[in-house]
Amino acid sequence: MSALKIGSGLLLSMAFTLAACAGDERFRKPVNDEIQRDLALVAVVQCLIDSGVIPESELSARSWLVNGQIQPDAAFTTWVASHKDTAYRGKSLSEWEDEATAGWPGWRCPL
Repeated sequence: MSALKIGSGLLLSMAFTLAACAGDERFRKPVNDEIQRDLALVAVVQCLIDSGVIPESELSARSWLVNGQIQPDAAFTTWVASHKDTAYRGKSLSEWEDEATAGWPGWRCPL
């Protein structure tokens, strides 16, 4: 009976520890930050498109641009990676992304 109580206590302790970790923001933050960064990046590129900052020639035949709206896909990720240092209105795409992410979800297109 004593071993059963010890085992039960140990399992209960482990369950509480796991529950505490699952509720700990440190364990969720990287995923949450990545999602916010992705959302902010899409918003930035959409802002630049809507404002006519990105040349039309740069946007033609893009699989991720459907009726003027971004539908992120692998090609979008590739496009972003190759344009991280491209300047739009005096800031690189990376700087735009950092600014939007810092202000997310309240960031709005300033153009």
